[in-house]
Amino acid sequence: MWLKSIFNKPATSKQDEEAREVVKNSVSPQLPARRAVPLMERAELLQPAKSANNQIQYDEKLIPQLKGDHAALLLMYSSVANKMSAGAWDAVPASLREMRMAMYGHLLTEGVKLYSYMRRSLAEEQNLLEVYRSYKKEMDGIGRVAFDFFDKYQGKDWLASPDARSSFKAEFANLGTVLVDRITREENILYPLYMPS
Repeated sequence: MWLKSIFNKPATSKQDEEAREVVKNSVSPQLPARRAVPLMERAELLQPAKSANNQIQYDEKLIPQLKGDHAALLLMYSSVANKMSAGAWDAVPASLREMRMAMYGHLLTEGVKLYSYMRRSLAEEQNLLEVYRSYKKEMDGIGRVAFDFFDKYQGKDWLASPDARSSFKAEFANLGTVLVDRITREENILYPLYMPS
């Protein structure tokens, strides 16, 4: 399967290897077990972490929640790919809107809970702070490109054109590659930096 082949690939750049080394040498993370979060537990997970002095605090449920979001996004991506393969093009725009909403929620949670906390908790660790900053900057760019893609294909007008479908397929494949690469690196490099301060 394409998903397995993407997940089994090595790090994509020298910068990734350097970031992995910084993380490996700086922390000894204990990663939580990966599991999808049932819908009923989501409401509890979405509650803000208790704060002191109006600062975002460490939330032990955050990383499992974000990993669950990743799994859901990849399932949604696969669902769109399956609809294209089955020729069910009319169902694609609605699935893209659902995927867009899920990604928006995920990025909002990451921005508020993860990045805000990490910016403060890593302030004294310059090397780790640089890893965090590079991931945040990259995610800002990926988010803009992804939302431009979702907005471009949210309607149904493009479905009538074989050329537009061809462009969609190429852009969608690229989006999948970028998402899987980013998810893999977040879970292996960035998320281990999220620890109680």
